[in-house]
Amino acid sequence: MQHRCQILFLSLLLTLPSVQAEERYPLESIDTSSPRATLTGFLSNVDAVWKIYRDVFWYSPSSELHGRIFTMAADALRTLDLSEVAPSARIEVSYDAGTYLYETLSRIELPPVDEIPDAAFYAGVEGPAHWTIPHTDITISRVTEGPRKGEFLFNAATVERSEEFYLKTRSLPYTREVPIQNSNKLRQVLPGWWISMTTIEQLPGWAKVVVLNHAIWKWIAVALFLVVVVWLVVMVHRLTRRNLPDNPARSYLRSIVTPVLILVVNPFAAYVLTQQINLIGGATKAVLLVSGTIEYLVATWVAWLGSLLFAELIILSPRIEHDSLNAQLLRLTARIMGIVLGVIIIFYGANQIGLPIVGVLAGVGVGGLAIALAAQDSLKNLLGSLMIFMDQPYKPGQRIVVQGHDGFVEQIGLRSTKIRMLTGALTAIPNEKMASMDVENIGRRKFIRRQTSLRLANDTPVEQIEKAISIVKEILEDHEGMQPEFPPRVFFDEFNPDSLNIMVSYWYHPPRRWLAMAFDEKVNLDIMRRFAAEKIRLACPTSRTLLSQDQGQSLHFEVSGSDNP
Repeated sequence: MQHRCQILFLSLLLTLPSVQAEERYPLESIDTSSPRATLTGFLSNVDAVWKIYRDVFWYSPSSELHGRIFTMAADALRTLDLSEVAPSARIEVSYDAGTYLYETLSRIELPPVDEIPDAAFYAGVEGPAHWTIPHTDITISRVTEGPRKGEFLFNAATVERSEEFYLKTRSLPYTREVPIQNSNKLRQVLPGWWISMTTIEQLPGWAKVVVLNHAIWKWIAVALFLVVVVWLVVMVHRLTRRNLPDNPARSYLRSIVTPVLILVVNPFAAYVLTQQINLIGGATKAVLLVSGTIEYLVATWVAWLGSLLFAELIILSPRIEHDSLNAQLLRLTARIMGIVLGVIIIFYGANQIGLPIVGVLAGVGVGGLAIALAAQDSLKNLLGSLMIFMDQPYKPGQRIVVQGHDGFVEQIGLRSTKIRMLTGALTAIPNEKMASMDVENIGRRKFIRRQTSLRLANDTPVEQIEKAISIVKEILEDHEGMQPEFPPRVFFDEFNPDSLNIMVSYWYHPPRRWLAMAFDEKVNLDIMRRFAAEKIRLACPTSRTLLSQDQGQSLHFEVSGSDNP
């Protein structure tokens, strides 16, 4: 124990200068003004990182110390040109490339420092500038564009080939003193700050055997952790599926719980796998790629469900009926917004995970054209829906007559309008047709107008005709459901071959069908009683069929009408 404390004390003394410099100039970044500054700065910063790890972090890991190491390492890795690496993978790619380059540069023969070009060497030199370590392809180039223009960095080709350089030099002896040898192999066993390296050292030998670039204990930890994460998501999903919700808002609220949970768990899982279990190399790249893909796809899912949930929450307002046209318009708007947000998230995510955005856009353009050609009818119906929502010729619950269909509108969807016929049957008419056909909206009438004819016998005297008109006017005078601006109209309007016609028109308010029909029945019975008392006869048309046949000719039919048989 005393020996270990002495080691810790000495290590703190060794790292004290770097700590003091860091505290004195916390915002000063590594010098990249020349190949000399970049190379020496990279090696000295990585040396300092491994010293702190070897002397302190190895025995007493902590979040604070890990953050300090991370900051120092990030400063050293700023010497790498990562412009051709996907943004979501830059951190892990920089760690891998930095480790490979550090091991390579520590094993090859480097030229004396004074032979490496400094800032003065390039003073007044414009345009591209490069310096390559002799007898290697490791090149430090000046950046010619972007926010880091003018800085000298290990170029993109060097970063891409860093593992190749390491594999060619890993068997060579070290040419310079390093705090920790074989740092890349150490990373295969190394944990994050939740577990100290001394704990890992106490594991059985087989747990530290490296398989596929990682110690076996890491693969076991990955498997157990993923099982727990999947179990948690599945259990929450099952809980949200219990008991059917009684309205769409609750349904969407339950549906959105699972993707929101995935959005929360996904970055935490990626953090545990890459920072605490400390996967490296291709495994880390795979984790970040899968995690990024899940994150953006699930975010698209949340955007879709969130838009629908927002619309349903608005519809719950007492001012908006659940099946009204305004509610349907809100739902349509929410769907469109969900699609727009989803497309934006997908394209942004594709760019972040490194997909060629130009190729994706081209594919979407070609695919969109193919879909548009294959879904012409659906697009026409969608446009028809928009026309219906804008013009509002009818609403759910209203009775309409269209193309021989008479019934009540049950739902206005994106593709069709559903009508419950008076016979009880349900019919669906595509919105493309509904937007172009004449629609009689009975549900919006302000009154019910009845226009009928009383056909008197054609031998009725003038006095009785006048009496009949007077009777009808008396029956309808100030009648039930009448409004002053709509008085009844009664006229002797025309002579028919078999009758004398009295036209009767009146208007019933409010437009309630069964009340109006009951009133019509009352009027009819009153007319019959009053006409019978005055012996006014209604015409009863009869028909007579004459059959004739001339000799040698076919049978002829003649039909005529008459009041008298």
